[in-house]
Amino acid sequence: MFTSYVVVFGNTLNAEVAFTSIAVFEIVRTALLRFPTYVNVGISGYVALKRIDSYLKQPQVQDLEERTPAQTFGNELGFDCADLEWNSPEATNATVKIDSVATKSLSIVAGPTGSGKSSLLSALVGEMTLVRGRVLLPTIDSSMLADDNEKYRDLIELSSEGLAIRDIAYVAQESWLRNATIRENILFGELYNQERYEEVLRVCALKPDLRILVAGDMTEIGERGVTLSGGQKQRVALARAVYSSRRILLIDDCLSAVDSHTGKHILMECLLSKTKLMQGRTRVLVTHHVAMCLPYAQYMVMMHEGRITLKGTPAELKNKSTLSLALLESQGDKDDSNTDSQRNEASSASKGKGIASNVEQDGDDSTANAVNDTKPEDEYNKEHLRKLAEKKGIDPNSDLSVLQGILIKDEEREEGYVKLEVWKTFMFACGSKVFWGYLISILLVSEAIVALRSYWIKLWVASAGSNASDLSILSSPSFALASAESPAYASGYSLWLSPLVPRINGLNGDGIMNSSMLSSHHSSMYWLGIYTLLGFIGVAWTVLLWYSMFTGRIKMARKMHRQLIRTIVHAVPRFYDSTPIGRIVNRFSRDMVTIDEDALDSIMEWFREIAGVLAIYFVISVAFPAFAIAAILITAMLLMIAFYYLNTSRELKRLESNSMSPLLSLFGELIQGVTTIRAFGANQYYIKEAINRISAHNRSFYTVWAANRWLSIRADAASSMVSATAAVFILFNLDWIDAGMAGFILSYAMSFSENMLWVIRDYSYNEMNMNAVERIMQYLKVEQEAALESDPEDRPPAVWPRKGDVQIEGLVVEYVPGVPVLHDISLSAKHSEKIGVVGRTGAGKSTMSLALLRFIEASKGRIVLDGVDISKIGLEDLRRNVTIIPQDPVLFNGTIRFNLDPFDEHPDELLWDALKRTHLVRERGSQTTSTAASITEGTSDEAPMLERMAGIFTSLDAEIKANGQNLSLGQRQLVALARALVRRSKLIIMDEATASVDFDTDNRIQRTIRGPEFANSTLFCIAHRLRTIIDYDRVLVLDKGRIAEFDTPYNLLQNDNGIFKSMCEKSGEYEHLLASAE
Repeated sequence: MFTSYVVVFGNTLNAEVAFTSIAVFEIVRTALLRFPTYVNVGISGYVALKRIDSYLKQPQVQDLEERTPAQTFGNELGFDCADLEWNSPEATNATVKIDSVATKSLSIVAGPTGSGKSSLLSALVGEMTLVRGRVLLPTIDSSMLADDNEKYRDLIELSSEGLAIRDIAYVAQESWLRNATIRENILFGELYNQERYEEVLRVCALKPDLRILVAGDMTEIGERGVTLSGGQKQRVALARAVYSSRRILLIDDCLSAVDSHTGKHILMECLLSKTKLMQGRTRVLVTHHVAMCLPYAQYMVMMHEGRITLKGTPAELKNKSTLSLALLESQGDKDDSNTDSQRNEASSASKGKGIASNVEQDGDDSTANAVNDTKPEDEYNKEHLRKLAEKKGIDPNSDLSVLQGILIKDEEREEGYVKLEVWKTFMFACGSKVFWGYLISILLVSEAIVALRSYWIKLWVASAGSNASDLSILSSPSFALASAESPAYASGYSLWLSPLVPRINGLNGDGIMNSSMLSSHHSSMYWLGIYTLLGFIGVAWTVLLWYSMFTGRIKMARKMHRQLIRTIVHAVPRFYDSTPIGRIVNRFSRDMVTIDEDALDSIMEWFREIAGVLAIYFVISVAFPAFAIAAILITAMLLMIAFYYLNTSRELKRLESNSMSPLLSLFGELIQGVTTIRAFGANQYYIKEAINRISAHNRSFYTVWAANRWLSIRADAASSMVSATAAVFILFNLDWIDAGMAGFILSYAMSFSENMLWVIRDYSYNEMNMNAVERIMQYLKVEQEAALESDPEDRPPAVWPRKGDVQIEGLVVEYVPGVPVLHDISLSAKHSEKIGVVGRTGAGKSTMSLALLRFIEASKGRIVLDGVDISKIGLEDLRRNVTIIPQDPVLFNGTIRFNLDPFDEHPDELLWDALKRTHLVRERGSQTTSTAASITEGTSDEAPMLERMAGIFTSLDAEIKANGQNLSLGQRQLVALARALVRRSKLIIMDEATASVDFDTDNRIQRTIRGPEFANSTLFCIAHRLRTIIDYDRVLVLDKGRIAEFDTPYNLLQNDNGIFKSMCEKSGEYEHLLASAE
């Protein structure tokens, strides 16, 4: 611009043109500097909108009206020539033709693993897409809605909104529970009716479990019910469905997760109850326990590979084909009792006798009354809780939250000023003291170059004949700094003040402008060249500054993210139980974004503002010493406002950050349980809850920025007061203050106030950003597991364990201090010994398996594996050499090869062999009942193997979705078992590893376990199916966390008063079990 003005048009640069142009340049410069940011924000917004648009265009489940046209509503439940498919590219059709199942009675659905049983229920609740045919669903009689408003109030609400009424309660195979108390999970929005509630607890066999818990049904169970065992979670989910007012109960394999005794109780007392609780309700049960349930069922459906192969009443099926009858009997346990006696047993069970009394014999009446007291204020006072804890063998001095059953505590929030430790953690994550010294030096040099450019313009104008002293104010470094922050002010000041400023006495003799420089005459190209050179140097320094900042930012973000990942991954399991996933996600998303994008920039801007304030204060002190005192008063006034604001804004920001976690947790909970939520028709409840949590977050967010506006208004008012005071001071001292000095005082008074405002505001931004660092640091201090690597002196041998001998000595395990789960467990297992572990649900079986892998550390006692105390070695050394097959298997997003052999240590032949032995694949031409639609993504080099293999997987590159979502639960358990076959560990722990597979597949797998693959491995097998472990070397019976019995199965069956014998007798297959044990 100056080149055009001077060189092209031949004009002479004067003060008015020079500094007015600089002010305008600063306005343009500020806009240009912000333009890339705005472009980036625009691009981010566009990408976000595209992602939202893509999500909104995803296939959705069909509305009930779309799946069930008006003319198909009636009293029938089932399908009519229906083809259904999943909304995914890998979807396979399920063709169903059923006239209807029996309403107001029990119907069962059976079939091998992966045959489509769960899909059948999913189709009824609307999760599958209807391609053709009809879905038959009963409707709600409008008279029922009018006669019983309280019972059907949620259905009335749906009906009033014009939605089709869902009269379905659904129990998923993988039970979904809310992060709430047991009672809240059972009620699920229904009104509390004590009589009905007590009956539901009884028929679902939950009362003995509640007596174990100090807070009873008011115990918090955490996300996904993490504090409950698999059987307990399944029974709470069942209780939710039974308690609901829905007439249709769809229950997916609720008997597999419980022992045979409890399963029989649920069948007789709950599903076959003749009481008011189940009167007139249609029950559809998916189960592998066909022989136990078939005598009581009114309708039977058999599935295979996604199709209905058999359907009808049990009598019709038995008369149709002896082959079909044999198939039915092979799926389940053989019951010795005849049909008539079983029906009599069901009749007696409906009166609350027999099995019910046995299941509920644990505990005492006083405890039961305490658990189910309807007066929480009396139930949970400290004295009562401590007495109840002492009575149950729990340390009465435990934390009150433990006694009250509170698992999830309020999210931790810091208070007061940001601690020095937080600042140091952040700054040293960016770099050392040398880095910060280097960065600040670059910043100061960059600011000095800006000031030097303005000073050079001053000299240029002076050399052209302008009055140098007239320029001293406008060309000072402080003016440049002020104009950078307030371009509009700088432009206005240049336009109206620069023509009025006369000589200010005493300024030109203080070295601001050398007379020899004024007298020298250089060409315009000389001045323009130096100015251009300074511009390039300034750009270079600015680039260096931003490069250094980005380098520090990346280093800091990477370091803090790695530390957070490392800490979370190695946190003790208790941390996950008591921390909602939303809090963890909030740290990794919003807090890390704040640290990554805003924190360092805000600090550097703060340093820049401080430099500007100091420069102004220095200039004002030299030019007008009296105003320096006024500047101190101005600073004091602004700091008073700042302290009040900072104390408020800091806490508001902390509240705002914490308010995001419940919202994220709700989204996570909704995603996990979306099928159950939709089946119950609870969509509106969750929409309202989401709106409430969004509103709570928005309130805190709005308050944060309202406080910011509060500061701006008061800072602007203070600035105006300062300017007015300065103007009054000038008016009363016109005798010795000339126009130049007046302009100087006014300009610097306004600049100083404005810069102080930005210092305060930027510091508040820094404290808000440091809140993210505080929250990250909270998680960097969570309790960690033991060291991964062993100390050199404790490192086990290179080949360990060689045999697999296990000794457990006086083991005591506590999830919460003072509340032991396992009590003084002592036993030994010899090399290659197979030990079955049984016991009632919640007896501590899974806890013992976790202790063997040190997921839970022993409070007392020790576990010795092949002569090595596992508490002395590193976790990596232990867990690398022990295999566990959990009750809820974990599969990763990737190929089947990656899930079986994540470190690529084994040949493909071994992987295929493992899949074959777990019956996930088979030789072509062979028959199996454990296959479903195949998943294929083969490569050419696998062609020979593909020609021989068939089944679920026909390629090792077949895709497995996250958590195995494209497989049934039984298939996931088989994949986990195949992974154990590949590893061939000396110690293997199976925790209900085959609970969700059909009995035929389970029998085949048990033959594999007893075969040469596991011949040299010590095996602990936790099982509810007694025939699974009846021929093991020994059986361990746990009861309330203690060893009740431990001997060979045959010896245990000789003890007439033994728990194991009682379990076998009540299983309905005692003769078969006795014969197998012999």
